[in-house]
Amino acid sequence: MKKILMLGGAYSQVPAIKRAKEMGYHVITCDYLSTNPGHAYADEYADISTTDKEAVLQFAKTNEVDGIIAYASDPSAMTAAYVSDKLGLSGADYESTRVLSEKDLFRQFQKKNGFLTPVFHSITKPDELEHMISEIKYPCMVKPVDSSGSKGVQRIESQRGLRHAVENAFTFSRCGRVIIEQCIETPYNQFHGDGVVIDGQIAFLALGEQRFKNSVPIGTSFPARIDENLMRKVYEEVSHTIEQSGFGCGGINVEVRVTAQSEIYVIEIGPRTGGNYIPQLMQLATGEDEMTAVLQLAMGEKCDIKSPAHIQYCFQYIIGGEADGRFAELFIDDYMKEKVVDLYIHKKKGDLINEYENSSGVVGVALLRFEGAEEMEQDIKNIKRHIKVQLEG
Repeated sequence: MKKILMLGGAYSQVPAIKRAKEMGYHVITCDYLSTNPGHAYADEYADISTTDKEAVLQFAKTNEVDGIIAYASDPSAMTAAYVSDKLGLSGADYESTRVLSEKDLFRQFQKKNGFLTPVFHSITKPDELEHMISEIKYPCMVKPVDSSGSKGVQRIESQRGLRHAVENAFTFSRCGRVIIEQCIETPYNQFHGDGVVIDGQIAFLALGEQRFKNSVPIGTSFPARIDENLMRKVYEEVSHTIEQSGFGCGGINVEVRVTAQSEIYVIEIGPRTGGNYIPQLMQLATGEDEMTAVLQLAMGEKCDIKSPAHIQYCFQYIIGGEADGRFAELFIDDYMKEKVVDLYIHKKKGDLINEYENSSGVVGVALLRFEGAEEMEQDIKNIKRHIKVQLEG
């Protein structure tokens, strides 16, 4: 039986762990949290941090795994690529994965290769801010170069809040670097979705509209409301970026902004599938099974996935609390229950929850399906009337 090493066992990774078992693989999960729910579905669990490249490499070598994957996990992507490189397994190479993973390296790559990129500054300590303060354009985004789940990410409107945002971002950076970059203004929502790369070419890509609360995503809807020809150019820009990067194989999570002048800025290409059940949203929207495809690719097997001919109206809603407290229940009214296709709840009654400001405040995710654009937009606008996190007391 083939062995697959899956880095992590968090809630959004559970469907992939279950699917890998259904596909007949011997599944080994690893991370430093033995209480993560995914480990209960695996054949084995190893207590190893997914960011410890050498420890994961030694474990993979000793256990003679046939494939490794960082499904829906930013911090694990470079580890999976490192192990793949060292053991000759299927997957993207380490250098291209690192360029896509670390935000300042990606901006440098874009600039070197002639892609549009925001004006940006990368710093290794807060004191460096003083030397470039006059060059920063507002509004700007402050980000740790290697964080995940919007941790440490903040939009800043003026110099007044910049230093505090930078200091906060450093607390979330594992490699000790922060990027400050011009915010690309757009008349559209940010375009967001997943793709699958095979032999250095995009075989599948679908982008919807990402919705935000401040700088934190609250969901992605399909299809995107944009001229078909302009969206085709967006896809071409993403494809060209992947080809130039040398990223060869696996899932990608894509964010793009388009200006009023139709300038296309690729904001990020994460070298892994999206979190918060984005692959399940992809299947709901397109009918294509991204999750199975990336598992097959990680194991060196052929997969059958293609760009969709038709997009369904649907929305991934990331459910978070409006305040700190203890979780009582998730209320969904009868009107919205009929539209819920899948519901994933991460909290139990009595669990402490935080106001939703990053991924640590996620209570769960709902995948919703609609009959048309007008209905979907109205329901997204009023979503908090229909789906509510209720706290004890």
